[in-house]
Amino acid sequence: MATISVIPYSFLILIILFTSKVNADNNFSSLCGKYNDRGDYITGSTYHNNLKIAFIYLTFNSKVNYGFYNTNYGQNDDKVNLIGICRGDINPEDCRKCLVSSKSYLTEACPNKKEAIGWYEADQKCMLRYSDRSILGLSEMWPAICWRNMNNATLADQFNSVMKKLLNDLKNKAINGDSHRKYAAGTLPGPSSDQTIYGLVQCTPDLSVSQCDDCLNESIAEVPIYCTDKIGCRIFRASCNLRFETYRFYQT
Repeated sequence: MATISVIPYSFLILIILFTSKVNADNNFSSLCGKYNDRGDYITGSTYHNNLKIAFIYLTFNSKVNYGFYNTNYGQNDDKVNLIGICRGDINPEDCRKCLVSSKSYLTEACPNKKEAIGWYEADQKCMLRYSDRSILGLSEMWPAICWRNMNNATLADQFNSVMKKLLNDLKNKAINGDSHRKYAAGTLPGPSSDQTIYGLVQCTPDLSVSQCDDCLNESIAEVPIYCTDKIGCRIFRASCNLRFETYRFYQT
């Protein structure tokens, strides 16, 4: 199966008010801070210790088998809120491994930041974020990042029409998921006889139907802006993500 290393992709940060880092070796993308920067914590402080404990609670919760983890630890200004989510087809063991790895990469990429978010691997196997503010149940359009395939589609108008239909069909399935999973993946035949378009959409399952719908609609609307006529695109937000390709990139 094709991978990011052999497909020409470019990386876009859809918002530039963040300190960002993309590690080519481990394909970990991170954004540090928020519009109004939440500030830094001091190494060895109560917040730092609470963050370490919250990570342990999150990644060692073997009772979660549906890929969405959330926890908080501490009180008042030192309270840490933590969310981890894996792509809907990732099994629980691989999901936890992804989140454990993400913890190391994220704290290295965003040292001492009270708020940070990271996506592990170009295939977006998991997302990890933490903050000193409450983030559960919030629909947040930002931060957002985009990976776009640099190859243009042949029969671009027809390709774009099929791709948009696929993403909207998948969105309508995903938004009606439950509190464990709001995820859908599927295919449609492309305009060329030998072409298939594969798509995937997902929201964090703490969102309501309308919140998930709004988030995915925003991303679908951005595809023609950031990925004009491309055969592949990935848009990752804090609350939802989408992807389409002309090869199979998910398991189920």
